[in-house]
Amino acid sequence: MAEIKLKLAENLTTYGRLEGKPALIKTAFNEPRQEMNPGELLANALGACMLTMIGFLAARRGENVEGTELTVAPGFDEKHTRVISFVLTFQFPATLTQVQKDFYAKAAEICPVHNTLKEDITYKITVK
Repeated sequence: MAEIKLKLAENLTTYGRLEGKPALIKTAFNEPRQEMNPGELLANALGACMLTMIGFLAARRGENVEGTELTVAPGFDEKHTRVISFVLTFQFPATLTQVQKDFYAKAAEICPVHNTLKEDITYKITVK
């Protein structure tokens, strides 16, 4: 199993690295900032997982979904202590039919991150 090592730095900045790999993920909480905060990073993980699932299924079906875009907006509770919703908008290539687009948007929901987060979180999904 992969391990991620994180370090807290000044001004509530964190650095995370997959053990043994050079890539670094930086998060920031205080403004001004250039990086995602941890809640936004969670939304990014959800989106990346969903797009990966779409790409995997498309490859198996012999279909091209490269260029598919997904916008993910996390919603927080009043105290900003918990993610309570996600608004997701898929933008598929124009070469796909509406049936294909709907299939892939629904199939994206079987990704591991979505399956982990789905309990009592509201999802609003739009397909374009």
